Amino acid sequence: MNEKLETNIIQALREYSPLIATIKLTKTMIDKHIIDANASVRKFSRLYDVDYDAMTNGDKVSIDAQYEDGTPCKVNFYRTQSRSDRRVSISGIKKQANVGDTIAITLINNDTIIINVSRKINDKLTA
Repeated sequence: MNEKLETNIIQALREYSPLIATIKLTKTMIDKHIIDANASVRKFSRLYDVDYDAMTNGDKVSIDAQYEDGTPCKVNFYRTQSRSDRRVSISGIKKQANVGDTIAITLINNDTIIINVSRKINDKLTA
């Protein structure tokens, strides 16, 4: 049921801001701040002229962002030095999300906002 609610929230966000990246967080992503740049992240990164295909090993682009509660953070789009993996990292993610949560990165009023979609659902269900 929560997965359907997450999908509905993400769909609503897409209606407000069509470019949105979504990530389902794993333990490694939370603990090591290493997140594979999935297709939605790669598409979203183009808003900042970040083209993972044009990046070389070790390239990194950092942008200022904030969590929905106003906490500032950095989003780093990068290619790993050795294997050239496409990655993204978000500072402070450990304080804002748990393993299994779905987060969304979107642009609202020219601000990059990170929203914990799962937390929004859990807050509604326990209220």
